[in-house]
Amino acid sequence: FRSGSQSCLPRPLFQEEPRTFSTKKERRGELFRPPPRPPPKSCPPKSRVYLRSSELLKAQLVSFSAGQQTATGTPLHSAAYEPGKASSYFEQAFIKEAEIGAGYFGTVYRVRSKDDHKVYAVKIARERYKGPSDRARKLEEVRKHQFLPPHSNLVRFYNSWEERGRLYQQFELCSQTLQELGEGGDIPQSVVWSYLVDLLQAVQHLHDHDHIHMDIKPENIFIGMDGICKLGDFGLMLDLAAAERTGMEGDPKYLAPEVLQGRYTKACDVFSLGATVLELSCDLDLPRGGDLWHSLRKVGPDPSCTLHLQPELRRVVQLMM
Repeated sequence: FRSGSQSCLPRPLFQEEPRTFSTKKERRGELFRPPPRPPPKSCPPKSRVYLRSSELLKAQLVSFSAGQQTATGTPLHSAAYEPGKASSYFEQAFIKEAEIGAGYFGTVYRVRSKDDHKVYAVKIARERYKGPSDRARKLEEVRKHQFLPPHSNLVRFYNSWEERGRLYQQFELCSQTLQELGEGGDIPQSVVWSYLVDLLQAVQHLHDHDHIHMDIKPENIFIGMDGICKLGDFGLMLDLAAAERTGMEGDPKYLAPEVLQGRYTKACDVFSLGATVLELSCDLDLPRGGDLWHSLRKVGPDPSCTLHLQPELRRVVQLMM
């Protein structure tokens, strides 16, 4: 612009990072819409969009043999399934009753099996395989589910299959997530204690078998039909017995600070569970970053937020974090 003239551009406004904790109750009622995913910077090559291998398109159960890193495919069997039909195995073998979850990973449906007439949860991957290496990476979750011994405090895994280049996983059906339960408001401390005991047993089971969950948060914790709290969603789980020492970071709200230095240990799960219990028992809106994020990890929860808790519960959360 010319020298001496005043710009008509609006002055930018900057908001400071909040310096005090807020509760979810204060934010309840606000309508939140996640931002849309950004468009791709360029069109991906054709080989990444269209599957060329018939192996990747085949409809088959997938499982792993002991000591093997490569999945084995076997034919799908169901009295309601006819391979020659245009509809998929999922559409033929199950009655889709409702969509109960959706996210970046895909969509989860409550379904009823036409074979045993029982209800299950089926998770359908959002994306098709991009190729053999992408398929191998996505089937890692199946391998870990298959070889991890079942436990009453883990969401039960039944089987997995693939069809038309997409992965399907069948689990036990739970009533709701801990995140959904927390949205209802205050939860009695006796219930928090009960759920903490359930989840500690789940974490101990994982750690006893050299697994680290790496993504413990209310969204990945489920209340079973039997009322038992169960840990689920093993998409980021690390297998220490398989020499996995690096992984993907989970939700920053529950992330242990050492993960930022590339240290993945069993203690990371203890911190994440402590942060989850803190959020649940105090109805806190945990920070994703900034000064509060670092303070929470250096000195623990602000005493003003936990004064209403029983001294024992307050101490346990402090030690876990």
